[in-house]
Amino acid sequence: MSLPVAVIEFLNQNARANGAAKPEATEDLFATGTLDSFALVDFITVLEEHCEVQIPDSEVVPANFRTIEAIENYIELSRS
Repeated sequence: MSLPVAVIEFLNQNARANGAAKPEATEDLFATGTLDSFALVDFITVLEEHCEVQIPDSEVVPANFRTIEAIENYIELSRS
């Protein structure tokens, strides 16, 4: 599964705003500065809107959103 363009664009824009390069699929989004705890809240909204899923507050933990691959896996599991 690949994430919708709007989701990837959010990550790319956030990375750019924080002086980071476009994130690769296996890069730690928190270590590179692409995401932080504040951006994660906005990112969840983008994911819910563009991936048509509801993400419970209890699952909003960095481990579920650490890499693009982890996000893709999480969304896929959420849809099943």
